Amino acid sequence: MYGVCGCCGALRPRYKRLVDNIFPEDPEDGLVKTNMEKLTFYALSAPEKLDRIGAYLSERLIRDVGRHRYGYVCIAMEALDQLLMACHCQSINLFVESFLKMVAKLLESEKPNLQILGTNSFVKFANIEEDTPSYHRSYDFFVSRFSEMCHSSHDDLEIKTK
Repeated sequence: MYGVCGCCGALRPRYKRLVDNIFPEDPEDGLVKTNMEKLTFYALSAPEKLDRIGAYLSERLIRDVGRHRYGYVCIAMEALDQLLMACHCQSINLFVESFLKMVAKLLESEKPNLQILGTNSFVKFANIEEDTPSYHRSYDFFVSRFSEMCHSSHDDLEIKTK
């Protein structure tokens, strides 16, 4: 937990503690699966908290991108993808704004691997069928960014074709 003394950790909201617990000490270890299951269960049993979970994950992801901690960025996106797949039926609209904000942040990055990570997450999102689709969302940024990426003049052919 960042910026919190040991005795005050229990005073943080439960969703923040659950989100913090999915991140290991070393990002090479990957997502902490058991804690991710707890977070998913919490999100499914308290769907009204999904917007707060998404906002907090978004905050962490933006901070980690700014600090060049890309291992944690990958973990955050993996968690988002899992939450999106698990909670898409109940209350996806509460979560989508934060999700799209994070994908946009990754697509704005100069790092091709982050752009690919954002693109893959957007594809997973686009393949979800919504019971009540929300058409008020603006996808203009994504369309223009994806078309820019298609016309990229990146030197590495492997990255360009991903």
